[in-house]
Amino acid sequence: MRAAIDESELVTKKDLQIELAPVKADLNLLKWMMGALIAIAIANFSKQFF
Repeated sequence: MRAAIDESELVTKKDLQIELAPVKADLNLLKWMMGALIAIAIANFSKQFF
């Protein structure tokens, strides 16, 4: 038996893009922060040998 699905309950690609936009922004910020953290760690590690 198939349940009837109302058109208003369907999620479109545009709906997903709108909902996931803040998540993408947060991930971009996290990538930048991790890159800076790794660069600082490498600089501190290499400072011990040079």
